[in-house]
Formats: sequence, structure tokens, C-alpha cells
Amino acid sequence: MSSHLPANRRRSSRAIVRFIAASAALGLVAVGMSTPALAIASVFGADAVNIAKTLPASLANVELQSPSTLYGKLNGQDVAFATFYEKNRIPLTADQMPELAKNAVVSIEDPRFYDHGGVDFAAVARAVLQNQSSGSTQSGASTITMQLVRNLRIEAAEWENDESAINEAREESASRKLLEMRYAIGLEQNYSKEQILTSYLNYASFGGNVYGIGAAAQYYYGKNASDLTLPEAAQLVSVFPSPNAYRVDAPENLDRAKARRDLVLNRMVEHGYIDQPTADAAIATPIEPHITQQPRGCEAATHNASYFCDYVVNLIRNDSAYGDTPEDRTALLRRGGLQIHTSIDLGLQDDTQAAIDKNINRNDKIGAATTILQVGSSNVLAMAQNRTFSQTDDSTGDNSRTAINYSTTKDEGGSSGFQPGSTYKVFTLLDWLKQGHSLNERLNAPAPATLRQKDFPDRCQPGGYVGTWQLDNAVPNMPSSFDVRYATKNSVNTGFAAMAKQLDLCDIKDTAASFGITKSANGEDLDHVPTSIIGGSANTIAPIQIAGAYAGISNDGRYCTPKAILSVVDGNNGSERPTPSSQCSEAVTPTVARTATSALQGVFDRDGTAGQANPGDGSAVAGKTGSTDSYHQTWLVGYTTSTVQATWIGNTGTTNNKADLRYYRIKGVAGWNVRYSMWKDIQRGVHSRYPGAASFPAPDDTSLTFRSTDMPDVTGKTPEEAQQQLEDAGFQVAISPERRPSDSVPAGQVVATDPAGGGPADAGALVTIYLSSGKEGASNAPADGAGASPSPSAQ
Repeated sequence: MSSHLPANRRRSSRAIVRFIAASAALGLVAVGMSTPALAIASVFGADAVNIAKTLPASLANVELQSPSTLYGKLNGQDVAFATFYEKNRIPLTADQMPELAKNAVVSIEDPRFYDHGGVDFAAVARAVLQNQSSGSTQSGASTITMQLVRNLRIEAAEWENDESAINEAREESASRKLLEMRYAIGLEQNYSKEQILTSYLNYASFGGNVYGIGAAAQYYYGKNASDLTLPEAAQLVSVFPSPNAYRVDAPENLDRAKARRDLVLNRMVEHGYIDQPTADAAIATPIEPHITQQPRGCEAATHNASYFCDYVVNLIRNDSAYGDTPEDRTALLRRGGLQIHTSIDLGLQDDTQAAIDKNINRNDKIGAATTILQVGSSNVLAMAQNRTFSQTDDSTGDNSRTAINYSTTKDEGGSSGFQPGSTYKVFTLLDWLKQGHSLNERLNAPAPATLRQKDFPDRCQPGGYVGTWQLDNAVPNMPSSFDVRYATKNSVNTGFAAMAKQLDLCDIKDTAASFGITKSANGEDLDHVPTSIIGGSANTIAPIQIAGAYAGISNDGRYCTPKAILSVVDGNNGSERPTPSSQCSEAVTPTVARTATSALQGVFDRDGTAGQANPGDGSAVAGKTGSTDSYHQTWLVGYTTSTVQATWIGNTGTTNNKADLRYYRIKGVAGWNVRYSMWKDIQRGVHSRYPGAASFPAPDDTSLTFRSTDMPDVTGKTPEEAQQQLEDAGFQVAISPERRPSDSVPAGQVVATDPAGGGPADAGALVTIYLSSGKEGASNAPADGAGASPSPSAQ
């Protein structure tokens, strides 16, 4: 009959026959099958003592492929909110492994398990005879230890993504069987029966991608393995000859699965683990699975944390500490049993998502996103948007689903960021203060204005920029002269342009970089053209970037990189993997940061640009609004002494058909105003958990807040002489077209200034010069056209 076997099976049977024959020749039968040590010596000869040493370390130390889990805090407790796996597995310790399952698997798979030394030679001989007489391979005589070896070899090959090794471990051949025997004996020399049985029930396949009895109990019966009944335990371990043929989540398998389960129960009676009445009661019990899917991946993340989950995944994919390549790192996440403790506050995350959903629908064409960081640690506490996370390509145009995380940069979640608008002005303010200027310095900044780009210094752009810049303010009819505090509170474009003329565009860019804005969110280098100072260039920023920068301001000028991963524990051995810490550095001095905050608080005053967003609940708030041309993008970034919230609402993608949020309504509200109500709703939840101080720390040095200097008296000088002397003293100058009569000052010379000379004045203040018209009633024309128009410095 063997002539009808496939060639490989005939070779396998002949090889095993030769093996058994050789064993008999060595005296195996005479030794006795119940004496493992002597049986080993009989088969392997003098090499028997070295069997344990020949067990490859890669096999003996194979790690279980098990799920990785993300944890966050909920009311101070660690709570799992996302799981990743290729193999659904819940590793159990020996104490957690149910005795019913142990007894059942030994009864059906390896009744002499506790007697042999890894190989049951009697069973091998019996199997060969049965296979030869039947003409087929009906019995493999694999012990539990040998089956564990096979599973270990497959698992090790999968870790290496070695398909040839996987196939070799699965092939039906005598060489594979002999290798398993040798390795099985090695395992038994190194590990106890309890360890081997526990490992076997952890590694074994239970059908589909369910591995280990811990996950099998959860998936097939919706319970912990320790709670399995006798019929359930017997059914689960009955699947091992062919897991997919006996799995009970397929209705067509139920009849054969019951027959196989009942066989296990009878074997348990046969080997003394249960009595016949117990088996009969179990046999009378129908198989009633309770299929419970184990969710996995960020799409299944709980507590509305899908986008934060995706952010963490990308952090791992980008970090060489978790593998040589992104693919290796992803494999570790799905196989390595990592216990990843993150910074997210799951309660705040739920509240933030609810506030977003209250203010804008998920299917609105306009996007919205919020990131909340903790000041000091820069821990990411929440990250949400008005979309449902989905990695499925949806070609139906459903706006409500996307895999793009609007809160992060391109390499951390797929977004290319958005023009930051006036939120970027904070870097001009900070650089202004770094250079020793003060908040009370006055700016001559009429609007609209035609500005020469070459008037904006830039050490990184030799020769400067050519052309002009047409600039206006968002609010018409603003004063043409005001101080820096007013410019900040009211977000006056021309005011920040006037400041930038006295600074260096490259320095402003470097200030942004010191607060973490080293590149645009799309990975490109930052622009530092004149329009960049008001967020109107090609620069794109992600909410997490701008939140990190403003957190640095609140943190006394010390910027720390945002942090989402707090610790990573290897679930297989309990060791903690090293995780990158938040990198902190002083971006500006505490005095500069606190002075900037004193100006940014005005933004949340009742008459500031964000006044309507102030919760007014006792926590002092500072920050900045932002919008772009035609209000395609709108922002509100605000911070307390404890947290920072960056909220963006605007157009997504690169389409030219962008909505102007002044005329686009979101849930009945003008689109450009939604940021205020959304930020306020979110911030109330933030303050309930992380209240800020009632006031911000005041700067120790008030020279940057208010600075005065003696102003020279230029009465009687020519306009040219007066302008030069005042500018040398650090003042700005404008010559009024108004003439004033004077009996003592000749026509065309300085008769008065505002403020008056000869006393203290705000440093850098704008000084208006008035020229004499001569004696009252005299007819005097301006000398050389002086006073006919503002001086060049005032343009």
C-alpha cells in the first residue's frame, strides 16, 4: 500500500522505519520505554550528555508574539485603550493556566507526557507501524514537547520574517521529525514539565489568528481562561490536530467539533482525570460559543483616543530604539507584547472630543483639531479632531472619516499643517524682547501700507528682498501709532511689521526654532520672508508644534519637546525599555517669557481679540488668535500656568475651492467665530482637572515692560538735525504737516515735539515734530519742502 503514497510521504515513512530499526539495534526495546534517560542514551549514543547544549539559543529563548497595549490615565488609574497584534494572544503564567485545560490536552495529545523525556519512543514505533499498515500518515507521534518545538521554530522564523524557515518548520519530513525529537529532549533537560505545558498552551494556535488558551477563552467564550467550564476547556484543546477545521466560530464546524470534544472528555475518563458521570454531563452540554472579537489597532481605540493612538504609533515607527527599520518597529509593536504607558488623560480626551462635536459636525467640509499639553513636562494630555479615524481609503467623499491626524506633522500623522496666521507673531514679540526692546515702545504703523521688503533686515538673505509688500490690518480704522502691548492685544499687522524692521528676519526664524518650530509641518525649511512674521508665508504649522511653543513661554521660556510615551515595559520579561525623554532647553530668559505673557494676557481681556473665549473661572489665561487671508484658516492658542490648548479650525487639503470662514456657517455660527466657543468649552474641561494659577508670575526685571529714557530737546533745530538726534537716542520720528506760529523760532525749524523734549519719555517712542510757521500772520513757505510728507523713517 505504501506504493500509493506521495513520494515525500514514502521517503518520510522509510526514514522513520530506518530510525526505529536503528533504535531497536541500539537496544531501545530492551532498555524499556519508561526510562527516558536510558532511552536517550540508546538512541543518541555518547552524544546524549550534550543534547541540552545543542539546543539553539534562538529556539530556547523565543519570545511569544503577543499583543502590545497602550495605556492612559483615567481618574488616576492606568487604563488600556488600544491593542495591537498579529497573533491574538493573552500570555498566562503557570498559576493562571486552568487545570482543566492542562488535563484535557495531556489526555488527548500526550498521555505519557509526565513519563517521557521529550520523545515517546513507544508512540513513535506505534505510529510508524500504523502509517505503514494504513498507507498514509495518520499518526505523527509528536509529544507535547515536540509540538512546542515546532511552534517555537515557526515563531522564531516569523520574528525574522524568514519564509523559508517557516516552511521548513512546517514541512512533513523525517528530518523535521528527528530535529524536533532532538530539540524536545533538549527542552526537557532545561525546563520543567509545568513550564513546557504552560508554554505549549500559550504558543499553540486555536484557529484564525487566535493563539494561546488565554486569548482562545476570550475569543470563543468571552471569559477568562480560569473561568472555563469542563466542556469549554475540552473543546478548546480538541482543535490541535487541525485548528481551523474545529474552530467553533464557523457554524459548519460545530458537529465535528462536538465529536472531537466528546473524544477528549472520554480520554480524560480513560486517563483518570474525571469520572464517567462527569464526562457524560459534559458530553450532554451543547457547544454554545460566545464569539468576542478582540479589537485591535487605532481604529478600535477607546475613549476617542484614535488620533492620539496613531500619533504614538508613528513615534514608535520613527524611533530607531524600537528596531532598525520602520517595518521592524511596526512588527515589534504587533508582536512584542509591549506595555506602553502614555501621557493621555482619557477623561480629558473624552471631554475634548465632546466639545469639538458640540461645535462642529464630523462630516463638515471644514476641519478642526485640538492639542492640549501640560506645561513643564510638555506631556500630551489630549488630541482630538472632528473626524472618525479610519485607515480605509474611502472614495465616496465621506468627509467624516480620515487617517490624517490634523494635530501632528506629516511624519507623525500625515498632515502637512496649516498656515499659522497671527499665532506666529509671538516669535516677533519674543525676539523684540530678546533684543532689549520693551512693550511700551511706540510704533508708527499706519494702514494700509506699501512696505519695501528691503527695509526688513535678514542676515540669512544677503542683499535682502526686492519688491514691495501691500499690508493692511484685519480691523479697519486702527490708530497709526500705538505701543507693542496694544499691537499684541489687537493683533495689528502693521505694528508687527514695524517691529520686524527693527529686528532681523533670520533671528525671528531662529527664535521660532528655539521653541520647537524648526521646520514646517510638511518637513520643509521655514521661510523667513517679510510676510512670514504675520504667518502669511508658505510656512505650515501643526497644532502640536504651536502648542509646544506656547507651553515653552508659560514654562518661563524653557521649551520641552512634546512627550506622549512615558514608559515601555516588555510584556514577556517585565523589563523596561529605554524611552527618549523630553528634550528641554532655554529658548528665552524667564524675564523675556514673563514679559511676553504680560502682553499676551491682553488678548484674553474683554476687549482683546480672544476676549469672548475667556472662561473667566479664576485661571489666568494668555495666548494669541490667528487667521489667514480670506479666513481660510483660524486659530486660537491659549495657556495657563499648567496647560496649553492649541485649537485650529479651517480648510483641509490643497483644493483651491476653499471656504472663507467669514461667510461660511458651522452649526449656524459664522465659521471664523467657532474657534472661540470651541476653545472655551474645551478649556472649561481642562480647568476642572488642571486649574491654572490666578495670575502669571511677574517678570523680575521690568525694563522690558516699561522703559524710559531722557529725550533731547530739539527746539530750534532744522528737521534734519532734529530727526537725526532723536533717532540716535532710540526714538522714532514723524514730522507733522501741521505748522505752528512762533515769535522766537524761525519758520521751518522745530517749534515743538510730542512728547516734549528735555525730560523722560518711553524708550523707542514715536516723537512727532512740529515745525514753525514763523510769526503769526507772516507768510512763510516750508523750507526745501520739509514737512510736506512723513520722513522716510516713518513710511
